[in-house]
Amino acid sequence: MRSTRTVCRLFALGAAFWTSSATADHLLLQVEDFEGPWRRQTNIAGYLGGGFRTSNANPEIARTTMTKTVAVRRGGRHVVWARGYTSENSRRAFQVQVGDVVLPRTHTGTKREWSWQRAGQVEVKPGDVTVVVRDADDGHESVDAILLTDQVDFDPQADLHRWRVYRGRVPAEADALRFTIDACSRELSERRDPSSKEGWETKRSLIRKHLAHALGLDPMPARTPLNVRVTGRAEREAYSIENVVFESRPKFYVTANVYVPKKVKLPAPAIVVVPGHAMEDGKNYGLYNTAELGLVRQGFIVLAYDPIGQGERRVPGMAHPLGYGSLLVGQTNEGHIVWDTIRSVDYLASRKDVDASRLGLAGNSGGGENTFYAMPFDERLKAGTSFCFVCSYDQWLRHGGNHCICNHLPGIVHLMEEFEIVGLNVPRAFLFGNGEKDRIFPIKGTRETLRRARQIYGLYGAEDRVTLVEAPLGHGWSKPLREACYGWMARWLQDRGDGKPMPEGEEKHEDPKSKDVLCLKDGKLPADAETVVTLNRKLADAFRGAYAALPTSKDAWLGRAGAWREEVWRCFGGRPAEMTPTVRKVDTFTWRDRKVEMLAIATEPGMEVAAALIRSKTAEGKCPGVVYLGLTEKSHVLGDPLAETLLKAGVAVLLLDPRGLGETFVHENHLTSDTVCLGRHIFAQRVWDVMQAARYLAGREEIDPKRIRCYGRGATGLLGLFAAALGAPLEAVSVDGPLASYRYFLEDGQPQAIWLAVPSLLKVIDVSQAAGLVAPGRLMIANSVGYGQRPLASEEAGMEFAFAKAAYGVVGAADRIRLVAGDAEAASSAIAAFLAGGGGEGK
Repeated sequence: MRSTRTVCRLFALGAAFWTSSATADHLLLQVEDFEGPWRRQTNIAGYLGGGFRTSNANPEIARTTMTKTVAVRRGGRHVVWARGYTSENSRRAFQVQVGDVVLPRTHTGTKREWSWQRAGQVEVKPGDVTVVVRDADDGHESVDAILLTDQVDFDPQADLHRWRVYRGRVPAEADALRFTIDACSRELSERRDPSSKEGWETKRSLIRKHLAHALGLDPMPARTPLNVRVTGRAEREAYSIENVVFESRPKFYVTANVYVPKKVKLPAPAIVVVPGHAMEDGKNYGLYNTAELGLVRQGFIVLAYDPIGQGERRVPGMAHPLGYGSLLVGQTNEGHIVWDTIRSVDYLASRKDVDASRLGLAGNSGGGENTFYAMPFDERLKAGTSFCFVCSYDQWLRHGGNHCICNHLPGIVHLMEEFEIVGLNVPRAFLFGNGEKDRIFPIKGTRETLRRARQIYGLYGAEDRVTLVEAPLGHGWSKPLREACYGWMARWLQDRGDGKPMPEGEEKHEDPKSKDVLCLKDGKLPADAETVVTLNRKLADAFRGAYAALPTSKDAWLGRAGAWREEVWRCFGGRPAEMTPTVRKVDTFTWRDRKVEMLAIATEPGMEVAAALIRSKTAEGKCPGVVYLGLTEKSHVLGDPLAETLLKAGVAVLLLDPRGLGETFVHENHLTSDTVCLGRHIFAQRVWDVMQAARYLAGREEIDPKRIRCYGRGATGLLGLFAAALGAPLEAVSVDGPLASYRYFLEDGQPQAIWLAVPSLLKVIDVSQAAGLVAPGRLMIANSVGYGQRPLASEEAGMEFAFAKAAYGVVGAADRIRLVAGDAEAASSAIAAFLAGGGGEGK
């Protein structure tokens, strides 16, 4: 449990709060400290304290609550404020109850932001009172903090506007998402249509290899035994159902149903149908089962399986957000699903009732994505139909909005456009269909992809084997698109019809919860089942083992360190071109007898970040400077004892909002996943911002360039660590509560900020090795965390950072690295002394 002081130091209200708190009743409660089952999360930047809580009851209203009993010092009327997150795509309202009084709902709006809202007022007596947070709508409630105050006119958001460079209106030059999308579009504009069949054949093999690598399938996994088990059979008038479990990788179990039509000549053509994001029902979801049975009625054997995290594979260790952890070890969600599809084809091809020369693949949305990416890797698939996915990367990234991490492949925009992926299938038959009103995958991009893919097919005289069907509808496998699927498959797999849509019957889909369509009759995967998490951990252990040997000599270490930095830059998408950071001074004001400069710092062409420089008005000579990276906006300095200690010691403090954080906050999933496609991850971009901020401080005439330091808390601490490791002019770095190892990111119910997950980073380096690259610069790592953000004990931390300590030792700087673990207050004091002190101490 945090002390009141520790909580307060993580929170910013206004100067009035802090000057009056000795006489007023101000109770600031961090909801992550409440008792209750709501999930603790850190994936939306801008929260106060150490995280926030979400009910995760979407699309229902949670019956569970979060509660905390607090001591009220003075009785009487108290105003209750609630801090939470709102967004346009989820209804996140919640209610606060104080004692017996249930206050009105707050956070009913749709603006994407963290905000304080006045919940109401209550009469309370001195002594203990229970505060309860209740779910009040069917979205993902995100509750951060509750404030009770007897200052009825107090507004926790007053005076914060002056601490914002952009005053709530972020311009294009400070928009990290716009910067990323524009960079992606510039790369994609360079893709050229092949001019000859020979030219395409040369390019084709390279694109297929690039695509396999982006998916995490280079090399392809071994085709290990499927170990197929039939767990059940059921009969219907027109078809039979077989429940099948097989292993796409050793102990990586896939649950599937095989529908075999009656009254057809065997062996018959067969089709794999992959569902989209139907998390609860997966393969048995009504819409997808309707399409499956529609194909059965056309005379096809159909195999439908549950992708990872869906249906019967919706188990711990398999959720789609774990795809961020997969990126760290060079894997992707989509790579897992594509391989499951290829092994499904292996299984179908082994069946005696299947004609292995006539196999197809179909899917919608996420299943359309799977069809799109699996077809190029399996020549046995003679026909494919991908619905509500195919677009162009350019139009999708520009206008398609926020997506599941499944859709984002590392560096893909440098390697290919979607028409080239379709072209990998030539001359095999490929149909894609979209809704004209689909806001996720704009039809303009789909039409452009058809035009360019048809040019490739034309080089082979096969223009009729690729086409597009449109429905005047939105996103979804609508009846017109399902009927297009039936006609296309009939033409190319049964030599029947002309490929035009065929009517769908009226037979109802199966009950998705019926035992007849469930493969796991007890609802459990085998006890020895691998998951995405366990597979990723094994890869992480192997990669970390390859670079775990401790440094033993200075010369060997210095040579390795230089090469290591180059490897990290490659992983980061390359080192940006050198540029002296330029600054616009937006405002200057006095705060507590200190000078505050509100700054917009251009860190690279087309991108600037917000910052505030605070320094003494009376200090003489050159002073130290600290690049200060907090958990929320720059205004947190108003109540931060650490910053206050540094300022009193004469240190100039540069409060920095790296791009997409603080006042320029962008939805983390949207920004992070788009930077995955760019191949220049947002973590790498933010590290560069920190490096440039340090260079700016070093160039100020009133600041000593040899005493530039950096402080970062939680996820931002790793930004400072990597900035120093890669050569920022930092004499000292203090990291407060960082991950001790990226392997701790690989856990179910991910509590870490998703923007930490740089593709393939664990193949190259871990936190301890990066810390070693800081040597001989001074380094303090305080209360590093492991799984579930649990602070590590001193002995555990020592083992985690043994590599870093050895690196410091071989360069003769063993006294310049310090690990601190234990009491938060003691750690805070140690950090303050470390950052405010001279240049020689490391103890």
